[in-house]
Amino acid sequence: MKRTLEEVTFLLSQSLALFCFLNLRLVIGQQQTFRVRPNDTEVLKGQTAILHCQIDNKQGQLQWVKNGFGLGFDRAIKGESRYTVIGNEALGENNLRVINTQLDDDAEFQCQVSPAIGDPHSALQAAAYLSILVPPQSPRIEFRGSSNTSLVEVAVSQSEINVTCIIPHGKPAAHIKWLRGGQQLTEESIQNFVDKTSDKLETARSILTIRPRKEFNQKIYTCQGTHSAIDSPITTSMKLSVKYAPETPDISGYKSGKAIKTGERLTLTCRSKGGNPTAYVEWFKNGDRVDSSHTRRETETVNVYSFRVDSSDNNAIYRCDAWNDVSEKRLTAAIKLTVHFGPMSVQILGPSHAKAGETIVLHCRTSNSNPRATISWTKDGKPLTDVIASPTYEADTRLGGWITLSNITVRLVGNDSETTYECKGENGKQRPTASKTLSVLYAPEKPVITGYATGTQIHTNTILTMRCTAHGGNPLAEVTWWKGSRQLTERDGIKCQTNTQIAKKYSQCQLERITKQGDNAVDFVCKANNTATPVPLQTVVTLSIQFPPKNVQIKSSPVVGKAGQKMTLTCTSASSNPAAEITWTRDDKPLTGRETRTVIGENSGLKTVSILDIYPSAADDKATYYCTAKNTAMNQAETIGHVISVKYKPVFVKVDSRKSVLEGDSVVINMTGQGNPKVSKYEWFRNGAKLVLGGPKRNKVVYFTAVGGVLNVTNVTRNDRGIYTVQAKNAEGASNTTFVIDVQYAATITHISPNQLVNPGGRAIFECRTDANPMVNNVIQWSTSIVGFNMNNAKKVKITNNNQGTSTLTVYIANRSTDMGYFTCKTQNKIGGPSTKRTALLVKFKPEADKNQLTKAASAERVTAKLSCLATGAPKVQFTWLKGKTAVNVTLSKYTTEVKELDLAKYESILHIHNVSKSDYDTYTCKMSNSEGQMPSVIDFDGQSKPDSPSNVKLVNFTHNAVTLSWQKGFDGGLPVTYNVRYTVVGDNSYTIVGSIKKSVFTFTGLSPGVNYELTVMAKNKQGESGYNSKPVFVTTKDGPPPFVDEVKGGDEAPLIIILSVCIVGLILLACNALLIVFFVRRRRRKLEKGDGSETLSRTNTLEMYPSSDRPLYPGGHKDTESCSTYDKSMDDYTDSYRSFDTDPYQPTANTDPYASRGPIYGTPATVDAQRSFPVQSYYDSSGYKANSLPRSRFEGDASNPDDNYADQLRKNTLQKSLTGLNERGNERSRPNSPSRSTARTPPPPPTRYVSRDMDQKPIPPLPARNYESQEMPRYTPQPGTEYRPSRTDYNPNLHTNYSKPQTNNIPSEMRGHLV
Repeated sequence: MKRTLEEVTFLLSQSLALFCFLNLRLVIGQQQTFRVRPNDTEVLKGQTAILHCQIDNKQGQLQWVKNGFGLGFDRAIKGESRYTVIGNEALGENNLRVINTQLDDDAEFQCQVSPAIGDPHSALQAAAYLSILVPPQSPRIEFRGSSNTSLVEVAVSQSEINVTCIIPHGKPAAHIKWLRGGQQLTEESIQNFVDKTSDKLETARSILTIRPRKEFNQKIYTCQGTHSAIDSPITTSMKLSVKYAPETPDISGYKSGKAIKTGERLTLTCRSKGGNPTAYVEWFKNGDRVDSSHTRRETETVNVYSFRVDSSDNNAIYRCDAWNDVSEKRLTAAIKLTVHFGPMSVQILGPSHAKAGETIVLHCRTSNSNPRATISWTKDGKPLTDVIASPTYEADTRLGGWITLSNITVRLVGNDSETTYECKGENGKQRPTASKTLSVLYAPEKPVITGYATGTQIHTNTILTMRCTAHGGNPLAEVTWWKGSRQLTERDGIKCQTNTQIAKKYSQCQLERITKQGDNAVDFVCKANNTATPVPLQTVVTLSIQFPPKNVQIKSSPVVGKAGQKMTLTCTSASSNPAAEITWTRDDKPLTGRETRTVIGENSGLKTVSILDIYPSAADDKATYYCTAKNTAMNQAETIGHVISVKYKPVFVKVDSRKSVLEGDSVVINMTGQGNPKVSKYEWFRNGAKLVLGGPKRNKVVYFTAVGGVLNVTNVTRNDRGIYTVQAKNAEGASNTTFVIDVQYAATITHISPNQLVNPGGRAIFECRTDANPMVNNVIQWSTSIVGFNMNNAKKVKITNNNQGTSTLTVYIANRSTDMGYFTCKTQNKIGGPSTKRTALLVKFKPEADKNQLTKAASAERVTAKLSCLATGAPKVQFTWLKGKTAVNVTLSKYTTEVKELDLAKYESILHIHNVSKSDYDTYTCKMSNSEGQMPSVIDFDGQSKPDSPSNVKLVNFTHNAVTLSWQKGFDGGLPVTYNVRYTVVGDNSYTIVGSIKKSVFTFTGLSPGVNYELTVMAKNKQGESGYNSKPVFVTTKDGPPPFVDEVKGGDEAPLIIILSVCIVGLILLACNALLIVFFVRRRRRKLEKGDGSETLSRTNTLEMYPSSDRPLYPGGHKDTESCSTYDKSMDDYTDSYRSFDTDPYQPTANTDPYASRGPIYGTPATVDAQRSFPVQSYYDSSGYKANSLPRSRFEGDASNPDDNYADQLRKNTLQKSLTGLNERGNERSRPNSPSRSTARTPPPPPTRYVSRDMDQKPIPPLPARNYESQEMPRYTPQPGTEYRPSRTDYNPNLHTNYSKPQTNNIPSEMRGHLV
């Protein structure tokens, strides 16, 4: 109750608001005005924006305009799902709502109202700008091209630097300000810019100019951005590092002038303060760096250098340098050291050997010392005084201190052969000494060489050992080996020794080397000398070395030859001892040179030269000629190959003269020629004409292309076949070669004779021509869809094939009932699928009215009515219409006619009566005529009336609680018809009625099991009711629901071994079935590969036995609702397998079935007869059906048990179809859609199911409990994967027509709905 009061209150408030609004409009007058104008609005991208616009007294049409483009007058704006006009339109609220705003919504919007009628100046217009706000991206700082800079380093010497802050992609641009150490900058130079992009976004850019100072070092600079679309500022920061030079360094640890002794440790400290970065500090000694290690602190750098003092530190200058990256020069500080030390050593300089009577001078020299040292001499341990010169002194500028020098003069006499002189230097505790012994000199004997004698022949790479010995001499002689003018050393294999025994004093050097060809004819000299020999004593040997040639060279003249012209090859061996012998070969075959000679070579050897003349051909290009130079004395040889280059015009190698390709495929043909120089141009010809490359396209692809000598043909067609010539050119000439492209393509029919019209008993000749490659035997085959026509009857049919693609079919003694129909020409050559065309044989006969001809028609007034006239006849039937007895003048606008050819020899004429009036209601006669005669057909045309009762009421299916009923529509009286269905228990006078059914099938549900019901149907329209059909349908429902597998009870009681056994047996059976399927599939495939299709079951057989889903059960009738006696299709095929139909057996003939003469059935005439013919019996009585009068189909088995025979045949056919379907799905090329041969078994028609309350019925599942349109009824379609598409001429055994009269011949019910 509370909710009701709230609703009433809401309605009252709305009504009051509307009332006030209308009164307000009356007060302010009729002029439309803005109550609320749109205002500029800002909104974040992605949010919802509302532009307000409210109009008082709106009289014109209102629309919103975006940037001058109208969005339309609908409140739901078309094409802009995000735009909607909202608000109470009655109150003048026309607010524009934009959801999920985007950048392209950033525009000027206008609220426009068109002027009121009669007041052109009353138009309204108001504009507002919708601004879309986009938050900017994160800011970044750039410096000198580097983005996202966090540290900026700058020298204090720089006048200024520029730092840029960028905040990209905002709308509007962000506002930028700079802070240093948290304080906003004002005195610095700041420049702000805004960069716009094409997508309406803006980038804020701010340039900060900084003048570096020391106090700015390590300061934090912050770029801060604010924007109306964000609540808090966005920031990014950088640190500024200002670089400046350090202070002059300071040295501590030594006082100038203080003397220190060697060996003491001295520590010097250099300290540099300030600077950014802090300084580098290094120590230098006399200008040489000695220490670079230092310690950096926050404000200073320290380098501590500690060392042990030595003599070199006397008067040494130690300097400290300090600097950093921004220093203009190094800052220095220096000290000079004073060090005391004694001499460390003395040295006697002068000769050790001299001849008797010679005078020599000996020099004594001390090392440096501070202060100066003194020198004293002794001879064999005795002091010398009279021969000593005054000492001298030198300052040591490098090491510091002083060097003391003293000289003595000595004259050698005979007894001075081994005299020792000693020198001593003194400075404090330091007293170093040095001594020298003098000897008398004499020469050695001439050296002797052993190990080789001049003239001996040895091979190269042989180990040769020679010894040179020099006896006597003082000192012992120095023995050396020389190769020519070069002295040999230990690296050359020299080993020397001396023997100092008094009796056997000698010097000896051994030379051991591996002989080389460079040693040939070379003098090896042994020299012996000492200080007493003015000229060295020597002995010489000359080596004789045999060596092979190191290499061989071949030169050609000319360098590049030409085919057929002379080329000269010259082979020259390297130097050899003795001279090498030269031989020529090619492909392991010896060649004879024109001339051979020798010349002087390196290392005193001989070079051999051989000349070979050749006349090359194209085959010699890139051929290798070998030259071998052999030293026979050493049995060693060198071989070299020379590849010659021969210029020749192009040649073609391994040309495939014939190339076969399937039409539609692409082919690549490699006809690349070889030539020297390379082929420069290719030209292609087909059948003598130049081939156009890159020209017209085929399927959007250029189909003739060539790259060099490779021809690519894409999507080959039969027009591409022919003789092709390729011409290759180079600088030497041109060459041609030919090849054939053989395009193989599927057979296609190029001609078939048109329909033949003959007199009864006449002869018809049909010709069929095919185009195929290859052209196989029996490429053309003829077939017919005429039932019972025997193509093998030699008296009736003659087929002539010339094996050149032409076949002639002759039909003798033509008869309308047996020979008239379609003949199909099929061609196939094992490439692709078959090609078929059909023609027809027509036997002349006079027109006949179709059995389904309308006898009634009805229409309302002032509409167009259609009257249909159906006829068969040959030749073509001509139609004439009469109204009463007067011919209809079709030239008047009142009438129009049209004639259709529905099928072979079947025609329809339609008379259109326009703007029907009462005077048009009459009896119309359709006269049908041709050259063979004429026939009239009468149609009663009247006004709209009540419909006729439905006919052919049938039982479709039934279960224990449901029954499905169908019926044939009767004359509808020219108006839409609905149906009432009713049922009652037999013996009960009360009915249950269901009305307003628009379909011609209905399912009764909620019935009781095991009850006998009576069912009837009635039609009605606006003019009245037809009354219920006179023959009710009687049916007894099932006693119970369909049986199902009982639930397993007491699962714990079932032994596990039973469950496992059942599973194992099931798996074994499954495996056996799989093996059987594989076996049959492989056998079928082998037969197909052999090309024998006689054993293959065509898909057409199964599909034609059960009609496809695109063919209605009955042919479509008139669709014009004003034609009352139109026929329409009844029920379609039902998927349920267990059904019964209350129908008569159907035996089609040429007169009763318009499709009887069309389409192949399958099998032999006998099996066709078994499929098509059923005996006509009458099995109606007053109480229902008679079980013993129901029709029985013919079977090959026991007729008394048709169910068993039928089930067996169905199982065989199911297996055959499964195997065929598997094979067809694996086959790339579909097989022809033609009937199989007589060897294929055809399943018989299904046995008749009985419907009687006296018979025991098996459970049959019902159709779903709902009404069905005929097109909704389940139908059987071909097995998935097949491509069968039956044409309109394929025979459909379920097809018959019905107009207004009940039919006596119908399809057996069990022929429908059985799936093989």
